[in-house]
Amino acid sequence: MYKIRVNIRGCKKIEELAEFVRSNNIRLILFAETHGFLNETQIQKKIIQSVNPDFFLYEMLEESKILSAQDVKKLLNKPDKKDFSFISTYGDLKPTIRLARSFDLPIIGCDIKDMCVKTKNWINEKYSKDYWSKVIKKREKRQAKIINQYVKRGLVFVSVGAYHLRKESMVIKDLNENKFIIIFPLFNGKEKFIIPRNQEKQRVSFGIKLMRKR
Repeated sequence: MYKIRVNIRGCKKIEELAEFVRSNNIRLILFAETHGFLNETQIQKKIIQSVNPDFFLYEMLEESKILSAQDVKKLLNKPDKKDFSFISTYGDLKPTIRLARSFDLPIIGCDIKDMCVKTKNWINEKYSKDYWSKVIKKREKRQAKIINQYVKRGLVFVSVGAYHLRKESMVIKDLNENKFIIIFPLFNGKEKFIIPRNQEKQRVSFGIKLMRKR
């Protein structure tokens, strides 16, 4: 289990996060996930147990939604190795789907179908840096659009790749919220929005901090 470090004035422990969220009218919690490099399910569970969000937005679900027990059952009955999209398999998604469903949370995808790649073999294709820059910008603007739609309706927990929560990300720039909470991985005590290749040799924890846009 990874440790959680809370870096918010008036909130030093995870148990105090719910009261901080309520008293400060926080409507958005962004979780920077590592897409399988780290096992983050228990960390996410602790956060959700504490703050009790109304919606769970999940990047890897792309444009799909899971709004009922029947939707969950249908997804969980898919073979783990079967492709969900060009990017992921059903097995990749199942731990997060089970987690969200255990709290009876509606699960909403907040990305673009196949994450804008055109073939399952995308990782071996040769694309220019300019091409990937445009793809990332398009996806991040879509992510921010979906997030902005749901924060109008309640407290939102969002799980997206850590890279999308870097300071210059369009997700951050396009958010309508002026203050929100971000949860991010720390490797040897340092924030990392690009996961280091030798993370298994480093001390890993997660930090929680309040962000203000202006």
